[in-house]
Amino acid sequence: THFINFFKLKQWYQRRVRGYQELQELSWYTRKLASTFLGEVPETSYEQALYYFLEAERVAPRGWNRNLYLIAKVYFGMDDMKNTRKYLELVLSLPIVIEDDKEVELLAEALYKKMGILL
Repeated sequence: THFINFFKLKQWYQRRVRGYQELQELSWYTRKLASTFLGEVPETSYEQALYYFLEAERVAPRGWNRNLYLIAKVYFGMDDMKNTRKYLELVLSLPIVIEDDKEVELLAEALYKKMGILL
């Protein structure tokens, strides 16, 4: 089930979601530079990214640990520590099934430390 959900979610994610968080995290200077060479860089927001990440979770619940981590990271960017912690705890409670899950676990632990919470 984990593998089926992973591939189903990854396919949906690649079509709809990829890039929202990266665009959101671009600095003003990077955006300006990119727009100079590439044309207009699409505007995005944490709310927009959160919508797509939550929609991906709805499509395949617990289907991809990285998506849950990205939800936590968006909440962190929105300064919503309650939901950040909720999703980080969820990520850390899930089993490591594929190699990506281990990397996500390390990222979640690092974000926890950034929040000032000891594991």
